[in-house]
Amino acid sequence: MNPATLRPVLDAPAPIALADLKKGILVPRPDFEAWLQSWNWTYHQLARGELPLGFESLDEFQLACLCADPVLWAAAFLRDPDDPETPYAFWGYQQESIRYPGNTIHECGAEVGKTREILVYLLWKAFTQYRGSALVGAPQFVHLMEIVDSIEEQLDFNPDLKSSLREHRKHPHHSMKFASGFKIDFRPAGFDGTAFRGVHVRTACIMDEIPKAKNPDIFKEFWRAGKPGCAFKLYGTPDGDRSCEAYRLSQKADGKLEEDDDDFTRNLSFRKFKWSKTLMPSPFWSPERRRFYIDQYGGEDSPGYQQNVLGNWGDPENSVFPWHQFSRLLKDLPAYRVLKVLVDDSQGEVTLFAAEYRPGPPGEDGQRGGYEESIIFDRRLPKSRFDIRAEIKSLFSGESGLWFGGADLGFSQDPTEILVKLVFGKVHRTFARVQLKGVSYDQQAEAIDALDDVFDGGKSEMGWGIDFGNAGSAVCHILQNQDLYAGKGFEDRLSGYQFGATYEAVNEEGDIILDPNTQKPLKLTGKELATDLLVTKMQRQELEYPQDPDIMLYYPNHTYREGTRHRIFKKEDDHLIDADRVLTLRIILPGDGTEDLFA
Repeated sequence: MNPATLRPVLDAPAPIALADLKKGILVPRPDFEAWLQSWNWTYHQLARGELPLGFESLDEFQLACLCADPVLWAAAFLRDPDDPETPYAFWGYQQESIRYPGNTIHECGAEVGKTREILVYLLWKAFTQYRGSALVGAPQFVHLMEIVDSIEEQLDFNPDLKSSLREHRKHPHHSMKFASGFKIDFRPAGFDGTAFRGVHVRTACIMDEIPKAKNPDIFKEFWRAGKPGCAFKLYGTPDGDRSCEAYRLSQKADGKLEEDDDDFTRNLSFRKFKWSKTLMPSPFWSPERRRFYIDQYGGEDSPGYQQNVLGNWGDPENSVFPWHQFSRLLKDLPAYRVLKVLVDDSQGEVTLFAAEYRPGPPGEDGQRGGYEESIIFDRRLPKSRFDIRAEIKSLFSGESGLWFGGADLGFSQDPTEILVKLVFGKVHRTFARVQLKGVSYDQQAEAIDALDDVFDGGKSEMGWGIDFGNAGSAVCHILQNQDLYAGKGFEDRLSGYQFGATYEAVNEEGDIILDPNTQKPLKLTGKELATDLLVTKMQRQELEYPQDPDIMLYYPNHTYREGTRHRIFKKEDDHLIDADRVLTLRIILPGDGTEDLFA
């Protein structure tokens, strides 16, 4: 850093106290000698009490040295989140990156320190750059909360830093303003980057989880937010989808991309940093950890290992629901509501969250303003007072029509997702969603039965599709055999499907599709068949989804690759889509579905 740039810091309302700087040289010797050299100064001059122009004490001169280097600054003023008694330290491979002042893109494995770097960079700038500003974006708000929480944690560790936080606004989006005048805006990109509009920053535009941002419009809004001289910092773990903007930017950083006149980044250059888990010290990387990840991902050549461990793009993958097609399915669905339930056995509590989504107000350019989340309730209650049936019946309401439900069931922290759709003509409209975590099989059965009461209204006409795994088979058994549900007709209306089982391929009308080579019925796995049916309806725009941020995140990020026998679909964040799959199979394949389970 040019020493002259430190004057605004020293002239600003002192955000960093000097109380902990004692007499003597506290800065590591090699760093302090480099600092002296940058000023053309010597130890002998310091010993005589001489200081460069503008400095009044050795403490102040050292403070300037610490502020000029984010690595030194973090060690001086931050604490390791895992051990607050020790200074914050970077691993060796991180130091070059945090010190690089220009545009960067990080193509890294999972959990190798990306968030740690973002945290330090933001706090370092907030306390050393007078009246600067930064935008921190990510596809969804949940990705931002880890950064926000980490900043709050560090401020709690150091009262001198915390006293300089002048404002922390949390609605409608998080923003922080410090005594130095530095402001940080945290904005979820949503499905088109609308939340970035109106934000214009001087210091840095940072985006985390960039491979999950499938819509190129997100990046267009992101680039616009940076004023001249602003640094762009991009972070993410590859997901194998070579159609996304993150892959294009990675290729650009490697010099493998021809410039396009319409490219918003044509005047930007990026330096790539590639961190794999193999760079991490023990115990984060060791022979034991390597074997653990090989077992977890199914081998070193598997996409999961290549992406999450090595930070490679892995085998080419494609989005099942490409954004340019899926975005046309997003509608204003006023009746849609979502209920999320999290049972915490350790605390004996249940968290309940319900919301609906509507179009947001137009932006400054008059264009549609994305979506707005309207929270219906967000509360906690003791487990003893939790009644899933009552919660569902008080939140949802149906109407006359042809209804279908689909459920991908889990246990413990493996989430359960339940979807309800209204079918009119060839159109499938998403009407309700329930997400359950830590909920028992009996309560999952109650949830399905309560939804059936709301939407079927006792007519015993609503069809249900269930993912017939361990949890699904258990819940199916409860609904079809317990006396509590006798007379509901679930033995005829509720069908189980196994995604790994083989089915004869059919079109939407149920007609069998013949293999063009053999003229025999084409065989597909249940997951392939359900996916093909959904993709066909997507291309015909016969599906309608709400602007639920989870839906907008999970569907375009759902990828597949070609295996030796069949397509292999991404397993992460697929519960909601699997619920949609079994719902679709139940519409197209009437009957109980179980006759094919063990074929």
